[in-house]
Amino acid sequence: MSPSYRPAAVRSYQRLRRYRLRRRPPAVPAFWCRLTPPAGFTDYLQKRDWELLFSARNIPYRFDKFAGREHLYTPPLYVDIARYELEALTQETKKPPVSSPVPPTYAHTGWTALLPLTLVLWHGWREGWWRCPFPWPDVSRWCRLGELDSVRIAVHDEYYRFITALTLHQDAPHLWGNILFSLIFLPMLARAAGTGHALLICLLGGGIGNVTNYLFRQHAFISLGFSTALFAALGALSGIATLYQPKKALIPLAAGMALVSMLGTGGEDVDYLAHCCGFGAGFLLGVLKGWQSRFAPTRQLPQAVALLLALLLPLLAWWAAFRA
Repeated sequence: MSPSYRPAAVRSYQRLRRYRLRRRPPAVPAFWCRLTPPAGFTDYLQKRDWELLFSARNIPYRFDKFAGREHLYTPPLYVDIARYELEALTQETKKPPVSSPVPPTYAHTGWTALLPLTLVLWHGWREGWWRCPFPWPDVSRWCRLGELDSVRIAVHDEYYRFITALTLHQDAPHLWGNILFSLIFLPMLARAAGTGHALLICLLGGGIGNVTNYLFRQHAFISLGFSTALFAALGALSGIATLYQPKKALIPLAAGMALVSMLGTGGEDVDYLAHCCGFGAGFLLGVLKGWQSRFAPTRQLPQAVALLLALLLPLLAWWAAFRA
C-alpha cells in the first residue's frame, strides 16, 4: 500500500507516534520532567557542571539525545530541588572569582651565584688547586678547625662549628654536587625572597639545621658540607609557597619532601638527618618570610642589611675558629 492510499486513521497514528518519540525519548520514563531548555545544553561545560551538581546532591537524572540536542530529565518529586540547586549554581558562577594572593618577585637573582663561586674558591685554595694570592693559615688545619665535631662542641663549647661546617667539603664530587643544586635552588629562592634574604635564610637555615642535628643525635659524629644549607633553601621555597596557597598547603610541602627524599638520601656517607633538619629549619624561615611579605612588608629587614649579615656570618664564625 503506497503512502498516498493509507487510511486517514493510520496516517494520524503515525504522526502522533513520531510526535511522541520526539517529545519523550524511549530511554526516559514517561513521567520524568525535562529541565533543559528546548535547545538542550549549550556546551559540554554546562553539561559537566549539571552532572557534577546532580551527582553531588544525589538527585536522580538521565541524559537523552535526539536530533543532535541533548537534554536532562529528572523525576517530578525532584524538580523543585533541582531547579533550586541550578539557580544557586547560576548565582555562584556570576560571582567574580576570588584571586589568590601572588607572592612578590625580585630581580637580580643571579647575584646568588657568588655564594657557590666563593665555595669553589675556598675549596680550591684549601686543596691546592691554585695558589692563594695572599697568605692563609695552614690548610691542613681547616677541616679540623671547622668541621661539625659533636665532641668538641659538647666539651669545649665551640658553637661556631655549626656555621663553619657549611663551608667545608670532603672531596670534589661532594663540592660539585652541592654547587650544581645551589645554582638551581638559590636563584629560585632569591626570586621569591630577594637576594639578601635568600642568602641569609640559606645560611641561617643551614646553621639551625646543624644545631637540630646535633641535639637529635645521641652519639658522637662528624659532619660537614653545604648540603644542609641547600636543603634549607629548598624548605624555604616550600614554606613561602605554602603561606601563599593556604588551601593547597600540602602540595608544596609534599613536593619539597619528595625532593629531599630523592636528592638527599643517596650514598653511604650522607647525613640524612642533617638534610631533613635543614629542610625543616628552612621551611619555618620560609613561612616567616612569607608572612612578613604578605602581612607586614614594611617590617622586613632591608635586602642590603640581610646581605651584609649573610656575608658576616661565616666570616665571624671562622674568625672565632682561628681564635679558639
